[in-house]
Amino acid sequence: MESSLPLVLVVDDNEMNRDMLGRRLQRQHCEVVMAENGASALEIAGTRPFDLVLLDIMMPGVSGYEVLERMKADPALKHIPIIMISAVDDIDSVVRCIEMGAEDYLFKPFNPVLLKARVSAVLSRRAGVRVTVDRTVLAASIKGLQETLTTLEETDLSERQRSVLGQAQQHVDALAELLAQGS
Repeated sequence: MESSLPLVLVVDDNEMNRDMLGRRLQRQHCEVVMAENGASALEIAGTRPFDLVLLDIMMPGVSGYEVLERMKADPALKHIPIIMISAVDDIDSVVRCIEMGAEDYLFKPFNPVLLKARVSAVLSRRAGVRVTVDRTVLAASIKGLQETLTTLEETDLSERQRSVLGQAQQHVDALAELLAQGS
């Protein structure tokens, strides 16, 4: 069974940082997956539908900058919001990451209240995107049902079948109206 909790990938070469972030995210009711370096993060990122990545910048091998760049260049991953995390307190680094597509930037050591607020904000925006996508799918499904009902109306049906078809049409029309009201 798939979890309904937001799925977050935490990428940091420091085990203590990973553990601390993981515990804080679990308290925010997130499911957490850990990666200890950039190469692992890139391998893991495409395996599950992540809602957020917390990504350290300074890591040996593949840096956080490179992971960010590769994820934003990959059509399958570019939609995943990324919050950069770094001990580097440098405005140029912040600007670079935001320009590369990062959603946000947090400095180490973490302020737990700020971490919670930023993660919550990103996940809330992400949930809004899902609702929009679901509404689009719903609109397409309603249109398909309406077309099918129209086609059925043109066939030779018994009185009972016409009655059922009319009831189905009323339900589809009500769904379409609800969808339009929510827009």
